[in-house]
Amino acid sequence: MSKFTKALALAACITIVGACEKGGSEKKGASGESISAQTVPFKTLTDCADESCSTELGNEMAMGNGTVRSYGVLDTDGKVQEIGVFISDEAITSLPQDCKSDAASEGAKWIICQEANEDGTGKMNDTMVTTLDVPEKIGNILGISKLDMSWLPYGHAPKNVWDLPQFDIHFPFLSPNGGEDEKAFYEPKTPKEQLPVGYMVLPGSGFQWDTEALKGHSHAADPKASPEFKCYKAPETCDGTEFQGNFLYITYDGKAIGYEAYASMDLLQKKAEYKQVLNVPSQSAGADTVPSQLTIRHEPANNGYIVSLTNYKPVEKI
Repeated sequence: MSKFTKALALAACITIVGACEKGGSEKKGASGESISAQTVPFKTLTDCADESCSTELGNEMAMGNGTVRSYGVLDTDGKVQEIGVFISDEAITSLPQDCKSDAASEGAKWIICQEANEDGTGKMNDTMVTTLDVPEKIGNILGISKLDMSWLPYGHAPKNVWDLPQFDIHFPFLSPNGGEDEKAFYEPKTPKEQLPVGYMVLPGSGFQWDTEALKGHSHAADPKASPEFKCYKAPETCDGTEFQGNFLYITYDGKAIGYEAYASMDLLQKKAEYKQVLNVPSQSAGADTVPSQLTIRHEPANNGYIVSLTNYKPVEKI
């Protein structure tokens, strides 16, 4: 049985909202063969053991030798407690590296693919994207119907800051969304009310983009609160471990149009944990609630990693 087939078999046990069946059961693999498995609950950051909440699972897509999928958690009042992405252990293995020679994972595409270096290797900002469906109940509340899960084998600009292998997960609003006008990447200025304190739209951070989830956009971050930004001017003081994760707002035409979470390959390979407490803006153009914590960690019970947004706070929707 292939590794991907095994991953699909595992997925079969978590298609029920909230958890799998308890005890042993017979499942069908992708090729139709029977698989006996001891099923376990899908573990989220939010503890739903007392049935105070339920887990909603999105569609599963191939990546590397494994799979990725979106998920969300609702409490008994129907409020969102968590939204995130699950990355199986094998999803971070055998990933394509060079966009000019390596095919994208099944169902994914190279959305940014520059001319290769003389030795055939790729470049910073080369990006493979897999678009994931958000569970409908979660999406209806947050105004987010799809996520873009991106793999950047040579990292993201700026150089010496994020130019290391990483996954970027975009959480774009249905409306407002991005566009093709590169001037609108930076003008008009995004109002301070729509960004957390300290966040600024980064110069040169605009990218053309074209998926079911998102169009062209720029990025806002807080350089002073990000340890990796010291490497921009003093790379000799860094050893490549400063960047582990980060949380950004994505912007276009003077509006914050969603969020983006960065997870470094270094962090995932070490199975380390990254937490970032987030300030929240006073207004949002996309939803009336925004996350105030990013967590990236390995979950042994799931045989994979979760990239999770939690601790939602109310804001004024404009």
